[in-house]
Amino acid sequence: MGRRAPLFRSLLAGLLRRDTVWDSLAVAMGNRWAILALVVVARTAMGFQFQSVATVGPLLVADLGLSYVQLGTLIGLYLLPGVVLSMPGGMLGARLGDRVMVLSGLGLMMLGGAGVAAGHSWTIVTGARLASGAGGVLLSLQLTKIVTDWFAGRELATALGVMLATWPLGIALGLITLGSLAAATTWRTAIFTTVAFAALAFVLMLLLYREPPAPAPDRRDPASHWWSLTRRETALTVVGGVGWAALNAALVLVLSFGPKLVVERGLTPAQANVAVSWASLLSIATVPLGGALLDRVRRRVAVIAIGMAGTAIACAGFALGGPAAVWSALFGLLIAPAAGVVALPGEVLSPRSRSTGFGLFYALSYAGMGLIPVVGGALVDRHGGAAALWLAAAMSLATLLALGLFRALQRRWMPAGAVA
Repeated sequence: MGRRAPLFRSLLAGLLRRDTVWDSLAVAMGNRWAILALVVVARTAMGFQFQSVATVGPLLVADLGLSYVQLGTLIGLYLLPGVVLSMPGGMLGARLGDRVMVLSGLGLMMLGGAGVAAGHSWTIVTGARLASGAGGVLLSLQLTKIVTDWFAGRELATALGVMLATWPLGIALGLITLGSLAAATTWRTAIFTTVAFAALAFVLMLLLYREPPAPAPDRRDPASHWWSLTRRETALTVVGGVGWAALNAALVLVLSFGPKLVVERGLTPAQANVAVSWASLLSIATVPLGGALLDRVRRRVAVIAIGMAGTAIACAGFALGGPAAVWSALFGLLIAPAAGVVALPGEVLSPRSRSTGFGLFYALSYAGMGLIPVVGGALVDRHGGAAALWLAAAMSLATLLALGLFRALQRRWMPAGAVA
């Protein structure tokens, strides 16, 4: 035993040596799938925090004396900064780098979440919610750029599909856990839980994130370090962004106004929410699977087009009648190729222009998600819940048209062989 003890101590000392541990971690984090795992944690934290206010809403309203209009405003404020911050955030990302922007975003999420949890007035809670939303916006666009950097030309649609699924995953985790936690403790404790989740993502990103291998210099890049997009890149990113905004708006319209239509047809609000929730729940699994499919087929455009046409049919069927759960589930299944729409900018943006390009892409997306539901609500006030579903069908078709225009411009402008 005495002879074994020194050997055991030397092995233990070797395992605990800081340079050995960090060298091993450095090797692991040079793997793109390990980087994707960090992205999954960070973006799930964003969806988790977004859902928190809605989940603890009744307790928050009772404690602070708010109206439900104010509660709805707090929910929407999380995404509102995206309209204003996406473009400056993308340009700052090009200047400051991925790590700084991701940590800044997570830091704002932590500060804003803590402000909401500790706030005792409408003014403080509103300002804190805006701050956390601003952090989420910066985080989301930079994570998309990071995934594109690490996976460009190699399973990009698969990786983006996994990334996109983290948003509904975070929302689902919030629905499952935060309401029960708030009931057992307080709504403030539940909100602080989202801060802890963001803090975990912050620590992991701080310690483990590595920059992707440096790309070869591209002499075609413009000289400006702030606006790094060429005219062609700008045009194609705008078209892709419009398509992505329309697809997101279709999903928001289904989830927001679908339950009202179901209630109009005689179901209870609880039954309506369950029936419509299939669109979101199924997308958690189908979007990553759809991304994997896109990486393995030659006719990617056809697969995306079938999916977008299918979601339009599902929305139209929902508007016309029939089992709401069936149409909602069909929407959740056929939205599977959505990752292919997010991957469009990655096909045309150079490594240097990706940060600014995704800023433009997300600015259009947030504008669409903010404005089109307003139009949907106005239509519902005048014509009933079915009108919003018809608008959702039109948005799915608009995504299809944007995809066709993107490919036409890409073939006209990009070098031979560049079209995926």
